[in-house]
Amino acid sequence: MRRFRFRLERFLQLRRYDERKWEMKLAEATGRCLKLGHDIEERERSIAQTILDRTQGVGPLDLSTYKTGEMYMQRLSLEITALEQELEAEEARREEIQNGYLEASRRRKVLDRLKEKREESYRREQRLEEFKGLDDINTSRTGRLSTRPELP
Repeated sequence: MRRFRFRLERFLQLRRYDERKWEMKLAEATGRCLKLGHDIEERERSIAQTILDRTQGVGPLDLSTYKTGEMYMQRLSLEITALEQELEAEEARREEIQNGYLEASRRRKVLDRLKEKREESYRREQRLEEFKGLDDINTSRTGRLSTRPELP
């Protein structure tokens, strides 16, 4: 039996490459979003720790320490706001990249399905050809046996 050859294999390879490229872009964008989320959480923990330290009386409690803590928490709050805006913009970019990835994936899957259908059709045709060949052999054998003269 001959080997199945898909004529559009090069296009399929290009589509797989394109899909992989979009997948890498999506992974990079997702990584940036996760890092920004982690940075926001880290600053929120720092604010919570500062408040906890103040309420538990860690260190001397004077006005300058209190004011320094307030300014520190205010700066962290501003950083959180900026990071949240950056995260929102990055999420929008990630969504665009994800749409590109989904489109590339759909294009590849179309060719994959076409290849599977053609391969299935090819296999079916090959089985029919094989069956016809075996049928011809059996038919010719039966014909030879019936036309052969009987030996005494």
